[in-house]
Amino acid sequence: MAGWRGVAAAVYAGVAALLVVNVLPALINVIAVGLKWDDRALGLLASADVAGITLGSLLGIPLVKRLTFRFVALAGITILVAADVACANAHAEPTMVGFRFIGGSASGLILASCYALYSYVNPRRNFAAFSIGQMVSGFLGVTAIPLVTARLGWQSSFYTLALATALALPLGLWLPSHAYRKTFEGAATHAAARTGAWVWAAVAGIVIYVIGEGAVWTFMARMGTTSGISEHDVDLAVSACELAGVLGAVVTMFPMRRIGVVLPLTLSALLSVASVCVMRTPNPHLFIASLCAFTFAWLAFATVQFAIIADADKAGSATIAMSAAWYAGFTIGPYLSGELVGQYGFVPVQILGAGGVLIALITLLPLRMRPPAASATAEFAS
Repeated sequence: MAGWRGVAAAVYAGVAALLVVNVLPALINVIAVGLKWDDRALGLLASADVAGITLGSLLGIPLVKRLTFRFVALAGITILVAADVACANAHAEPTMVGFRFIGGSASGLILASCYALYSYVNPRRNFAAFSIGQMVSGFLGVTAIPLVTARLGWQSSFYTLALATALALPLGLWLPSHAYRKTFEGAATHAAARTGAWVWAAVAGIVIYVIGEGAVWTFMARMGTTSGISEHDVDLAVSACELAGVLGAVVTMFPMRRIGVVLPLTLSALLSVASVCVMRTPNPHLFIASLCAFTFAWLAFATVQFAIIADADKAGSATIAMSAAWYAGFTIGPYLSGELVGQYGFVPVQILGAGGVLIALITLLPLRMRPPAASATAEFAS
């Protein structure tokens, strides 16, 4: 029986799959100091990881439908642990980038299984729990990694990530031992289900949205440093914004029937735009506030976004594809921002961040909230 244990295992597995992404600002600084890489190389490293996530998520769409949640997730976790350990023993840029691509591909397989499971029952609550786990792990990671690496060297960051990921292996045994189907009225009904064009447009909107958010996320610490803010205040801001992201997921965790979804989406989009516009400030207090507002709005928007698309998706393919869409955007965002920063500074990054969320909002509005596809509760509980 899967039940709450299956959801809890999927939440931890999903968080473990994204540990590198969640601690990216701190990890980027650690590698920059330890290996003396420039911003372009750092952007390439980040993009290699999320490019792998995109590929693995796409491969995971047919695998999760043909194999089992448990097999796909456990295979991905095993490969990811091995890739993290390999990165700790790599020094050359091409070698580490290659291992991060492999690790990212494994993360994508894990996420395909987890996203499918989140969408079964109460998708908003499940995705919010996943988002909260990401922010908590990110807060702990960006706080601990600089302290650990200061004592043990940059390699210790990857060993720490590998250990935290390995804890998902025993929990993975709680995942369901059956394949994914969005509806369970019968095979013929499931085969006839189709995902509408507006749903796929909203999935495309995720790509654009995360290009901007990923660009800002990757270089927000560098924005503070280059604006004259002390390293201590930058680290404090990055840690604080992780907690603000938790709050953003919590406030949108449950259905808000009285106010609907348009108002929360619009307010979080506007807050995101405002925070990105003021992020490059020499005032440390305003910088901390802007990072906190950015992650609060990011997680609030993303939680409602996932629920809207999952409920509107008839066949389930778009639901799993949301993981690929997220990390397609995260593949492009860090790489593109690294190129733009090198040539034009941080203003294009701010434009990407503000424009992406507005476009994503426009693609979601036609969907609104619909009654979810036929419940899979009976199968999920069996």
